[in-house]
Amino acid sequence: MKFDIILHWLWALVFSILALSGIAMAGAKYGWVMQYDIATADLVHRLAAVVYVLLTLMVIIYEIIRILRRDKTKKPWLVFSPTGYGLFTFITTLIFIITGAVIWLFMDSNHAAAAFTLWIHEKLTYLAAASVIWHIYMKSHALKWPKKKERKAR
Repeated sequence: MKFDIILHWLWALVFSILALSGIAMAGAKYGWVMQYDIATADLVHRLAAVVYVLLTLMVIIYEIIRILRRDKTKKPWLVFSPTGYGLFTFITTLIFIITGAVIWLFMDSNHAAAAFTLWIHEKLTYLAAASVIWHIYMKSHALKWPKKKERKAR
């Protein structure tokens, strides 16, 4: 199996865990996602965030190596790309990491910064979740079983 496919699905899995645990902490309206256990949701979210940052660094390093080797083979399963949805994913990922770090580091000391970045983080979560649904819909053709080629009548 190709490295970019494994990375893609690992990244998707971790993003899903982050989305579910984050939405569970967003308020009482969505607390049912993790049975209103906010402490566990917070722990799961922080652990998944560390993995998310590491996977993001892996993708960036992988892309840098590809650039240095002048590898121009198309990698449609890579998470980031210079255009389209890959660029959107890259930008939103950077914003998630920066706002998440501010929330994590300044939650107890700078309440204004934490509240502002928390607001951005939450709104970006809804945007990213909607974009993932759109992405799954648009790429669903890749999950279909390959059709057998019809034989041409002679």
